[in-house]
Amino acid sequence: MCREELPVWQKFYEKHHQENFEILSISMDTQGAEVARRFTEAAGVTYPSAVDRAQGLWDLYGFPVVPNGFFVDEQGILRYAKIGGFDARNPADVAAIERLLAAPSMPQTTQPGFEYTRSIEEALHRAEEAVKGDPENLDLRLTLAERRVEAKQDAEGLRDFQSALEKDPKSTRALVGLATTYLDLGQKEKALSALRRASALDPGNWIIHKQVWAIEHPEQFYPAINSKWQEQQLQQEKGKKK
Repeated sequence: MCREELPVWQKFYEKHHQENFEILSISMDTQGAEVARRFTEAAGVTYPSAVDRAQGLWDLYGFPVVPNGFFVDEQGILRYAKIGGFDARNPADVAAIERLLAAPSMPQTTQPGFEYTRSIEEALHRAEEAVKGDPENLDLRLTLAERRVEAKQDAEGLRDFQSALEKDPKSTRALVGLATTYLDLGQKEKALSALRRASALDPGNWIIHKQVWAIEHPEQFYPAINSKWQEQQLQQEKGKKK
């Protein structure tokens, strides 16, 4: 969901949270939790919020835009998905979720093999063990690199992202992960270079593209998004390609 929708979803949450319902909002921002937190706090959000710094969700699920909405039932089954334009201010989107909430609950079943990860340290340990079991698996190596950056092991994370890029120079996930690490190290130009490379590899991915804009022109994104500026910037870039 976009930041403008946060207070609207908060009202929806207050109305329905007693109905065995939870919201998880995920910010896709390479600049990290501190940037995202100011908006959730300003909106008075009480539902859980997370940050996907490495943009792994679009890599995993294949969406190039936000905001998106997914409804997962008690069994972990995806019952609804809308890619692009999912908005609490859209009556059709709200009605779709309320219909699912009103539907009879499915019988509870156990999901063998499913375990929660409760800390960064535990997630890092699991990622390390996974790579030991399959050291040539690029996805596992990237997950380990991401966990190391989350654990503030920037030097190790940087090494792992660079190693992944040696194995697959066209990995946009590795490039975005590299950018997040450079940002943590205060190396903005190197971060921008990595993001530009990722954007060139996946030109239709506006999530990556907007990360470049947000770093180059923070005044157009914080404290509020300047949508008109984005439209003008997009038209200028399209004109350069002609």
